Amino acid sequence: MEQLLTEFINTLDLSVKKSQEAMEDQFGITKLTFNQLQYVNAIYELMEPTITEIANKLNITKASVTAGINKLVNLGYVVKTQSGEDRRVFHVSLTEAGEQLIKAKFKVIKEYSEFILASLSEEETNQFKDILTKLVRLYK
Repeated sequence: MEQLLTEFINTLDLSVKKSQEAMEDQFGITKLTFNQLQYVNAIYELMEPTITEIANKLNITKASVTAGINKLVNLGYVVKTQSGEDRRVFHVSLTEAGEQLIKAKFKVIKEYSEFILASLSEEETNQFKDILTKLVRLYK
């Protein structure tokens, strides 16, 4: 079982890497690190968060988030806006390039999901859904 799980994870990882390369070619997206992708996802999910909110969501230090966000600003994926109420606070939002990255991510997920579902019977699909639901709950 461990060997099969390892093989599945490796296959999934390879598929994600291939999809990321395709996104880079198709959308002209600069290759980002895993952490940078996490920041982009957090910004998308939190909708104009502060550095503190991103740090809390990802359970990392504000200093790490600040450094990562500054790199994303330089790459053109996010923009920081100083709060009008508290000059020490900055809100972070996605640029058009950041939005394109999120759209490309959802496209890749949709394509991979369709591939998996096309490979399974209806009964297997229901079992797979139940198993994934259980695993996701355990890791939250």
